[in-house]
Amino acid sequence: MPTDILIYMIVAAVMVFWLRNVIGTRHGEERERPNPFEEQPEMNEKPIDIDPVVISETSKAIKTDADAGLVQIALADKNFDVNEFKDNAGDAFILIVKAFADGDRETLKDLCTDTVYKTFDQAIYDREQKGEKVSTEIHAIRKTEITNASVSRAKKADVTIRFTADETYVIENDKGEIISGHPDRVTEMTDKWTFTRDLKSSDPRWLLSKTEDDVVEEDGKTPVPDAG
Repeated sequence: MPTDILIYMIVAAVMVFWLRNVIGTRHGEERERPNPFEEQPEMNEKPIDIDPVVISETSKAIKTDADAGLVQIALADKNFDVNEFKDNAGDAFILIVKAFADGDRETLKDLCTDTVYKTFDQAIYDREQKGEKVSTEIHAIRKTEITNASVSRAKKADVTIRFTADETYVIENDKGEIISGHPDRVTEMTDKWTFTRDLKSSDPRWLLSKTEDDVVEEDGKTPVPDAG
């Protein structure tokens, strides 16, 4: 086996081991965070001790496309941290759902790709034309699960996350009558969102590039449209 391929396999195996140790889930009790896409100070790199036993174990850990993709992203971006990414994505999820409900186009434009923003903007416009009003509150994100991750040849990184959250939402018509939701009822919403970043760019932001309704909730939810 060529030496360069062997070295790459060793580095990839160690990175997967590290990623699996830092991956966690949000439980709704974390401290408040600043804007999730503000540029953060660069993290100091720490040396990695390569242990043959560790390599043997972690080489078995590359089981899914998400694992392999996260390794690729970490190799391409030395500041990428899975746990921090999931926290920031959760904060962005709350901001975007609230901004969509409030019709806050400025926030949506800052956090979404042009394609997703245009879909959201059209949905808000349609709602305004009908005189409908949406009120929503995300009480807690119960789970954030990375379902896919990849890096394209153009060095564009994509990470897809399934969010499971508790929310209260209400949709009112132009007469102020509730047509969906309940102000005192907490419902569970599950959506699958994809965030994208150009790894060649100095812009640290991951933008929402795709939204999917992963589960059809019986009690309904904030009507974030599928986009991307």
